[in-house]
Amino acid sequence: MTSNKILLNSSDRLGIQDSSAIKKADAFLRVLNSKSVSKTISDAARTILCLDLAAASLGVGFDKTTALKLAGLRKGVYQNNLNILEKVLNLDKPITVAELCVQCSCTEAKETAEAILASYREYDKKIKDISHPQYVAAAVYTSCKISGIKVEKSQFKSISRLKMAQWNELADEFAKFAGSMGLSAKKGRSKRNAPVEQDGLIEIIEKHSVQKQKKEEEQIEDYEVWRERILKEATAEILKNEMSG
Repeated sequence: MTSNKILLNSSDRLGIQDSSAIKKADAFLRVLNSKSVSKTISDAARTILCLDLAAASLGVGFDKTTALKLAGLRKGVYQNNLNILEKVLNLDKPITVAELCVQCSCTEAKETAEAILASYREYDKKIKDISHPQYVAAAVYTSCKISGIKVEKSQFKSISRLKMAQWNELADEFAKFAGSMGLSAKKGRSKRNAPVEQDGLIEIIEKHSVQKQKKEEEQIEDYEVWRERILKEATAEILKNEMSG
């Protein structure tokens, strides 16, 4: 079977009808062939992986369960090969909270997730790359749990690129940290309590926005102070030259 037939057959079995996703997957396959990447998996599996990457980049739904069956790979092997192809194709750019929320269909969790991530950055100064998928995934997952949005834990674990034990540890850490911010996922919430919790949530998000605005204002103020000092020094220098002349 030719590569084009494998692509069309795979996309059909995965239920992908978006022509843009199929074309992008085809482009990925051509790039991989031109780079002579060593083949450790079958052509069919590689095609499935390219369809996965194409769907993710365009925000198109993708049936991971069916993909695993068609690729004939264990979940861990599948994810490792997906990460490798992502790097080869230069697709491994840092994912943002907004992008992940769109990808996981949980855009309502965006503002809270951004507030959690920003606060965690201030809390743990040892983190060198807060944009790493593991932190973004943990922040969005935690926000979803707090907001009562149903999501698949395995999906976030895959995005984080961590092993299950590591992911569970990070997710627990973020849940505890969110709790220290006054945010927590509570079971059996009544309608009476909902407005109060919502107000608390809004307060934390607004606090994050105010802190961000304050930083920006401080930067502007620092610039104005610098500008005033430079003008004074320049004026003094001109007067000095005039007097000496």
